Amino acid sequence: MSEETATTRLQSLLRFPFQGADWSSRFIIGTGLTLAAYVIPIVPIIFVYGYVLRVMRQATEGEELTLPAWTDWGQLFVDGLRVALVGLVYLLPGVLVLVGGWMLYFVSSFAFPLMMGVVGQDTGGAALVFVLAMMGLFGSMAVLMLSMAFGFFLVILAFIPLPAAVAHFTASDEGAAAFRPRQWWPILRANVVGYFAAWVVMLGLASLAAIALNLAYYTIVLCCLAPFLAAPLSLYVLLVSAALFGQTYREGSQMVTSS
Repeated sequence: MSEETATTRLQSLLRFPFQGADWSSRFIIGTGLTLAAYVIPIVPIIFVYGYVLRVMRQATEGEELTLPAWTDWGQLFVDGLRVALVGLVYLLPGVLVLVGGWMLYFVSSFAFPLMMGVVGQDTGGAALVFVLAMMGLFGSMAVLMLSMAFGFFLVILAFIPLPAAVAHFTASDEGAAAFRPRQWWPILRANVVGYFAAWVVMLGLASLAAIALNLAYYTIVLCCLAPFLAAPLSLYVLLVSAALFGQTYREGSQMVTSS
């Protein structure tokens, strides 16, 4: 793919959420649901995930990228729930390590004062109890640091192939397909450069959105409007990323088929 063609395709991807019939009303609905997720947990964002999946399906099937109509809300919820469950399964090992480290540290932070109370009541074993308490406290801190490092490593490791797994189950319309790496790994490997480029673009957009929000927090007026800025920015990043990874998956699939 020539540099000019790649640049043109990227520009088209970046513009598509603001093109097509009724794009403004459809984008506003998505923004409203994303904003509602800041107040009502889980449910609104599930519909957004289902909507984003429709955009990814357009890309994997080679259709023209447009914002689809907000119809068939039941199917939107089912698709969004499937996306959420796939993401949860992939990220669960890292999350469990992180939560386990924090829980151990939390418990030890309460156990330390209790052991100090024992020290005050039993002067005979005061030195031993104090040493054990300090060892437990510093040991739990060490475990917390290790669990945070290892947990974040597992989360990042799970995030890397997650878009390819979601694109595979989107293309096959089968949630279990996301957990069949023997099927989607050859597709990812065939277009690994495109997949890497997709990640770079997504992280770049997310970074720009984060910078914009941070700048808003430095102003008196815009800091109050930060949630209203975060919702459309988050939706935009999700839509473009879904289209980008969907196209990358389609290209990889074509490479595998033609080889």
